[in-house]
Amino acid sequence: MKQFHLLIFLFFSVKVMCQDIAPCKVCSSNEVYIVDSLLSKLKSLESRIYRIPVVFHVFDPSNPESKLSVEKAQKAIDLLNANFNGKSRNIDNVQNEFRDVVADVGFEFVLARKDPYGNSINGITYHRQNCKGDNSGANLTMKKQVNWNTGRNIGGTQRYLQVWLTYNVNSDDYGSGWCYLPSYDEGGKWAGPTYNYKFMGDGSSSNDDILTHEIGHYFGLSHTFGPSYNSCGDDGIDDTPITRCYTWECKIGDLCQDGNVNTENYMDYSGCTSMFTLGQKELMLYWVNQPARKSLWSDDNLKFTGVINDPDVATGIVEVEKPTISIYPNPSEGNFNIEGVDSALIKMYDLNGRLVYQTTDMNFSYNKSGVYIVVIESGNTQTKIKVVVNKFIR
Repeated sequence: MKQFHLLIFLFFSVKVMCQDIAPCKVCSSNEVYIVDSLLSKLKSLESRIYRIPVVFHVFDPSNPESKLSVEKAQKAIDLLNANFNGKSRNIDNVQNEFRDVVADVGFEFVLARKDPYGNSINGITYHRQNCKGDNSGANLTMKKQVNWNTGRNIGGTQRYLQVWLTYNVNSDDYGSGWCYLPSYDEGGKWAGPTYNYKFMGDGSSSNDDILTHEIGHYFGLSHTFGPSYNSCGDDGIDDTPITRCYTWECKIGDLCQDGNVNTENYMDYSGCTSMFTLGQKELMLYWVNQPARKSLWSDDNLKFTGVINDPDVATGIVEVEKPTISIYPNPSEGNFNIEGVDSALIKMYDLNGRLVYQTTDMNFSYNKSGVYIVVIESGNTQTKIKVVVNKFIR
């Protein structure tokens, strides 16, 4: 039997698929760094439900609203809840050898109801921008456009499980998604899956389970075949057999070292996934109780994100004692001046949390009437100011 280990290394997950969503015969791999003697700590964690607020940021150059509706987003959330808690639509197809280790992880995913500025949302933001998700694995281009996590690029506070959706997650215009392990992102601004909205279905196809795979990485899980490519490999978890990657094939029987093939595992690349194991549950519970993920499910954060209704909860990406930065005139007919800072990155959001304008000009214009939140990022601080644009007069 294998000893229980913890995976704490960078994982760059690219679920490689063809453009027409037919599987390609390619498997990505990831490193596995071993740390021993954590089983007793994992066993000591309390049994509870962990509520996780989720927001989808949708990028499309012409019509992002058509790529993800509120109804489809809720179906994705419902599927995640079923999959993470041992209630997959295909759970009855699990082989007898693995029925005793099917896990109810105890996660409850919920669409966020408030943005970081206290505005009501439906769990989705839309962005009319042509951003790909293949920026050398880091995807800073898209994640800098909208990012509701606080802190530095590496290290910070997770307020939301953010999923960035685009039409292209690699340079060849295919692929379903990728995600960093928490040991690498440390709860910073990179944390969260980059995902192809072509794989956001209605919960009836095996393609729809790929988001479960990526969020498994978000909570610390490696592939079941570990760092192997086309040979037998190990993820360090006792109840996931040593295996190899057979893309989209539902193998049964012996494969590696007389171990049965758990192709039903969400961290495999098969087309018949339907379960996590008890060992994988323990590893996810470990990470959800570490600083990189622990802030997500706190009562304060659930109030902050609107999952728990509390109208008096404080909001704001960064708390400052007293803003020294001001915008004038406000209200304005579209021309604004910023005082109190010499240089800054200025972002303007509408009340749905959508980034509508961005500049570094301390004297800027925006000619669409409405109420907006301007976020001024200077050094390590952010100041948010509500502004009103009256009808623009030329």
